[in-house]
Amino acid sequence: MHEVSLVRSLLEQVDRIVAEQGGRAAVEVRVEIGPLSGVEPLLVKAAFTQFASDCTLIIDEVPLTARCQSCNTAFELENFRFVCPHCDSREISVIRGDAIRLMSVTVDVPEDGDVQQALPTELVSVETGLCTTSERR
Repeated sequence: MHEVSLVRSLLEQVDRIVAEQGGRAAVEVRVEIGPLSGVEPLLVKAAFTQFASDCTLIIDEVPLTARCQSCNTAFELENFRFVCPHCDSREISVIRGDAIRLMSVTVDVPEDGDVQQALPTELVSVETGLCTTSERR
């Protein structure tokens, strides 16, 4: 189950973001998982809960999307048919749905910058767009 090592890597990225924001902890993590990512969303959720039970994981399952190199049309691939539906070209590039991506992290940040203070807090959402797999181009 490589989802465990993937979640560990994901949480390392989250920890770096929390530190960069001067936060106490991540409150929510949003990832995008595509059908060609090679990971099972339910196993990612289970591994995440095992290591970060105080943080909410939101998984957005995205469709497999490609762009035709011949006619420049973007389209969703259906039934893993790698052919442009507009010009029947097989010269296509996958542009989405082939990775797991860290999209955002919501960080619990103290209002006065004192990380030790319990309250009050402010939630900061950080858009990342970071990719957690090496296959992404």
